[in-house]
Amino acid sequence: MIIAITGRPGVGKSTVFNKVVNALKQRGLTIYGFYCPEVREGGARVGFRIVNILNGDSGWLALSIDKAIKLGYSLKSKKVGRYVVIEEEAVRVGVNALKMFVNDRNSILGIDEIGPMELSISKLRYEMLKSIANAENALLVIHRNLNDNEIISLLQKKNAKIHTVTEDNRESLPSILINEMTKSL
Repeated sequence: MIIAITGRPGVGKSTVFNKVVNALKQRGLTIYGFYCPEVREGGARVGFRIVNILNGDSGWLALSIDKAIKLGYSLKSKKVGRYVVIEEEAVRVGVNALKMFVNDRNSILGIDEIGPMELSISKLRYEMLKSIANAENALLVIHRNLNDNEIISLLQKKNAKIHTVTEDNRESLPSILINEMTKSL
């Protein structure tokens, strides 16, 4: 079963994703892939990390221009909004995380999120497409304005079930998704 969750920024998509992933791990399932938490300093968002779900390896996905300068990164990299994409680190962590696929009925692909930053990195985008195509079970967070036709087509072909996170359902949605995922295993 392929489950995708979406919703507006700040509604709780990542929180829902993390609750489901943690519950599935507690049930002995293997979750591989990555998540991209925001990083704040003094209340201001300065960037996003990319973290391997299986082993905790992490790196920068993107940094605000000010933070990128402070840390010595090149500003010649791709920019998405007000962020500089740190392609080398994102590829190292993200691609390796997706290649940790265990050919096992109890393994689940997890990606938080498939959005503009992640998709701007061609090697990571390619590996996400390949991983989704090969996955029997996946929990994906997709950007609310996802416009990548290959990803959309692949989700349709895989009969992905899409849930929109709202303020009204964000507390109950994790248990619904856990039940859906465990029934399909």
